[in-house]
Amino acid sequence: AVSELGYGVATKKSIFPVGGMTCASCVTRVENALASVPGVISANVNLASEKAAVEYLEGTKLTALRQAVRDAGYELGSEVQALEDAITTAQRETQALRNRLIIAAILALSIMVLGQGPSFAGKPYLLWALATPVQFWAGWRFYRGAWGALKHRTSDMNTLVAVGTSAAYFYSMVAVISPGLFGSAEIELGLYFDTSVMIITIILLGRFLEARARGQTSEAIKKLIGMQPKTALVIREGVEREIPVEDVLVGDLILVHPGERLPVDGVVRQGYSSIDESMITGESIPAE
Repeated sequence: AVSELGYGVATKKSIFPVGGMTCASCVTRVENALASVPGVISANVNLASEKAAVEYLEGTKLTALRQAVRDAGYELGSEVQALEDAITTAQRETQALRNRLIIAAILALSIMVLGQGPSFAGKPYLLWALATPVQFWAGWRFYRGAWGALKHRTSDMNTLVAVGTSAAYFYSMVAVISPGLFGSAEIELGLYFDTSVMIITIILLGRFLEARARGQTSEAIKKLIGMQPKTALVIREGVEREIPVEDVLVGDLILVHPGERLPVDGVVRQGYSSIDESMITGESIPAE
């Protein structure tokens, strides 16, 4: 309504890292959650980079955005100002995921070895103790994702993992605490702690490999962006001035010396040279 009257509205566009997404349906849920916050104009989420670009009115509280995403079962990180910040955040998340994977793998292998070994006093309780951190610490992301999906009356891969591993874990827990229940029902007693922890560990391995692949892609993009000049030599009012690339305006006259890189796109007004455009076109022969 304000725009129709010919006035502008103060808006801001920010980029936030999003944690916990695993599929395209996650993208839709996060976008819908952000769009539901009063003051949000648009929200675009990228699954590959795990980033959300949000345009909102000045005065919109970021806590409201984070709460909306958290209610959907995901995590909205702090606003990033540049690609370097986003890459740093992704590397920190990958490191945390790797630490959880290593601990889960050590405990899972220990449970597998003990499970195949001879029985001894207290063995079921030891297996239970080893499986609990994997189930509820390393696998907490699956419970959080399943809860977020449940609140939206849907299901996803997190639901499958949480339900499947929980069934094996809690059955085994009851078998440890009250083995007589299964004896009276003439059911063969068995512990499946190894099943639940191995499922969680293997899926965490897949998540880690996926996160590392995204990180390598981000590093390649970072190196590509690093090739762009940080400053430009502008001629304004007959005076040469070196200014940041961000301050270059449409219509500015840019002076480029031989051997330098072009800071911005433009039209050649004066002079003649050969330019290497291989980064854009893939053609190794310089363009005249």
